[in-house]
Amino acid sequence: MHINWNALSHVALVSVLFGAGLPILFAFGVTAISRRAAAIEEKKPPSVVDSSVAALCFAACVAAVLYGLYLMIPQFH
Repeated sequence: MHINWNALSHVALVSVLFGAGLPILFAFGVTAISRRAAAIEEKKPPSVVDSSVAALCFAACVAAVLYGLYLMIPQFH
């Protein structure tokens, strides 16, 4: 029996990136939205940076999910 360690390391790396990285990215987006909402409640102008970070984080999460669906559904190939 032969184990292709290079392929196994690639699978492990992608699993860690998508398995742990996506929830972390989503958490950053939720944190940015929360800071924006807190600023609005305190009657301060919301930061453009918080809005941009939240939008980018959520867009990256949606893109990763759609890419995963593309890989799993054979009719898309």
